[in-house]
Amino acid sequence: RPENAFILFRRKCCEDRNLALGAGDAGEGAADGPAPTPTKKQRQADLSKTISQQWKSLANEERQYWEDLAKEKKKEHELMYPHYVYRP
Repeated sequence: RPENAFILFRRKCCEDRNLALGAGDAGEGAADGPAPTPTKKQRQADLSKTISQQWKSLANEERQYWEDLAKEKKKEHELMYPHYVYRP
């Protein structure tokens, strides 16, 4: 199923966040593997709330950019899967 404008926006925000945090986390080893799981869920919930607020406060021009990108993704999806029908 093609991604909508909000999902594309959220992905970009998460990628930007991971890039910003990636430089600080690069030196950490596997010792932190099991422990971050509970806090990661909380961080994702907080992150989703923050991104949702950013989405709601976007200027019309910016929101239009994401809407146009979603339309392009939908066209690409239709070309790749011409007989696709969403069936929840």
